[in-house]
Amino acid sequence: MTKPAKRTQKDEIGIYLKRQAWILFILIIISWVVDVTWLDSGLIVAKSTAIGALLSFATQAVFANFIFWHTGYRARRHIVSQLYRGQMVKWLLTVFGFALIFITVQPLSAPALFIGFMVMQISHSWMLWHIR
Repeated sequence: MTKPAKRTQKDEIGIYLKRQAWILFILIIISWVVDVTWLDSGLIVAKSTAIGALLSFATQAVFANFIFWHTGYRARRHIVSQLYRGQMVKWLLTVFGFALIFITVQPLSAPALFIGFMVMQISHSWMLWHIR
């Protein structure tokens, strides 16, 4: 006997995006506290960390919206094509986002920018691991 298809995890993804927004907020607060108390860089490190984390969060949210554009068994080909399109758009937004940040934001701490980006990527991977 076969099992019926599971419903999409769209609601769960929405919950995890909200949780990731909280992680973004906490990361911004932590970087601000560290910058004010220890580094005294005039909030350059906090600003750079926040921008990197925000770039990661925005690209992940765009990717999630692409994935859940279509749902159901009949839309399986559309879903697969949306996965490819979503990943391509995510990478383009990431590359152009970094380029735009490095061109327009001055002064900037590149290590802090990449640390903020990587912390959000790690938190996203950790949350995806918990969805399974």
